Amino acid sequence: MTIRQAQNTKQDCDLVFSLSNDPLVRACSFNTKPIEYVQHCKWFAKTVSDVNTFFLLIFDNKSFVGQIRFKRESEQSTECVISLSITKEYRGKHIAGNFLQLGIEELKKNWYNIKTVVAEVKDENSASKALFLRKGFELISKVNTYKMDII
Repeated sequence: MTIRQAQNTKQDCDLVFSLSNDPLVRACSFNTKPIEYVQHCKWFAKTVSDVNTFFLLIFDNKSFVGQIRFKRESEQSTECVISLSITKEYRGKHIAGNFLQLGIEELKKNWYNIKTVVAEVKDENSASKALFLRKGFELISKVNTYKMDII
């Protein structure tokens, strides 16, 4: 698998749009409504250029596997929130752990001051809950917020 930062291109925007509107991704999101393309393109351009968002795309050869985003409050923050999703073609192939690890390794190379990664997971999203626990995150609230210190 290879990883790179998302770029403000139509190709990257369309890859993320397709993934974001996948029925399972929508069901696992806190906002379950389908995303309109025009709004997505505006959000994507803003997000890719935001210095407080680290937006990564993961590929297997040339096939798009998924996306990982890290969002912090400011450049001085020591904590960030993670969001990730994997394409339908790669779900169930036991790659989520490697996918998550790749993202965190890139995060540590680029945002040196981040000490904690927080994942907010819907209660019914058992796959994500299991992934974060398996990768060393700990449940810190009854609303399914997990965190992991990365130092």
